[in-house]
Amino acid sequence: MAVAGDDKRAIRGIISDLDGVLYRGDQPIAESVEAFKAWHARGVPYAFVTNNATKSAAQFAAKLERMGVPTTAAQVFNAVSATASLMQQRWQNGTRVFAIGEAPLFEAIEASGFTLAGDDAEVVVLGFDYALSYDKLRTAVRAALNGASVVVTNPDLLTPADDGFEPCVGVLAAAVTAAVPAVVPIVVGKPQPFMVEAALAHVGTDASETIMIGDQVATDIIAGQRAGLRAFLVTTGMAHVAVDGVTPDRVIDSLSELVHEVSAW
Repeated sequence: MAVAGDDKRAIRGIISDLDGVLYRGDQPIAESVEAFKAWHARGVPYAFVTNNATKSAAQFAAKLERMGVPTTAAQVFNAVSATASLMQQRWQNGTRVFAIGEAPLFEAIEASGFTLAGDDAEVVVLGFDYALSYDKLRTAVRAALNGASVVVTNPDLLTPADDGFEPCVGVLAAAVTAAVPAVVPIVVGKPQPFMVEAALAHVGTDASETIMIGDQVATDIIAGQRAGLRAFLVTTGMAHVAVDGVTPDRVIDSLSELVHEVSAW
């Protein structure tokens, strides 16, 4: 275990990433599950923030429940809801949108009052899509060439899977911006602090007594620190990439190292 500094402030609330922290793909990380079960039993408030836009908050909560982590949908803040919220702030109802993603993203976009469209779209939304095709990429590029704004649910290049890693939304965003260099994408998920701030409001603890846990410096650690939290890097996910000028407040090998350091009021 490596420690940056010797901050001894109490930890009374937790905000955590999911992929690479609680599980890899569909495989739970046993030490992490046990840690959250112990915190729940002691009444420690916690919430989750994830850049994954393939599931709804309710679906993530159900997945965690199956793994043994007591969770409600209200405790999960993901790129789907964050993207829809940002779009409602920036564009009017009825705005034409072309999206690449899974069903929960489309449902959130339509529920927010936008109209799904093709290469005549005014906004292109790039999310994770297991059925990504050349036709979808072509439509996104044509819409961007026609002047559409581009919204990226998250900038991750890789995402953990059961048997390794998979390309993520950042790869798709790179393809679109390579084809249309004039585009400056609007990135919604971490490292932007939006979801972490919303999760902190839900948890209800003071920022000084709340930590952000994640497995990536470029997203989790930066987002946590931008939101005013101590950000702990756990090495259970994929190998992290250092970011110049960014130092995790602490580096741990397992959440089991934190179990007895966290206490409820």
